[in-house]
Amino acid sequence: MIQDYLEDQLSKTATSDKPTTLHWTGSKTALTELIYALHSQGIFNNANADIKPIVKVFESTFNVDLGDFYHTFLELKSRKMNRTKFLDSLKESLIKKMDEQDGR
Repeated sequence: MIQDYLEDQLSKTATSDKPTTLHWTGSKTALTELIYALHSQGIFNNANADIKPIVKVFESTFNVDLGDFYHTFLELKSRKMNRTKFLDSLKESLIKKMDEQDGR
């Protein structure tokens, strides 16, 4: 779903008259968690993409510098509770939106 959304947004940007600039306004840790999750699913280049070029694309696309993302990932791994806090919140938000649109 995230891949479809990103492709849709990139397509709209490429075809619109006025370029759209997106800025990541969430935490750098959250974006790092998202990137590593996408990488772990192997959705880029048929699971043959290294993490560094993926990070560079996200940094460029969302105008953010993730700095030492390897270190950030080590911090994510060392979390005692809820190692995927951002991904869990994404899932909850999406389910809530769907339920609201369904009138639940």
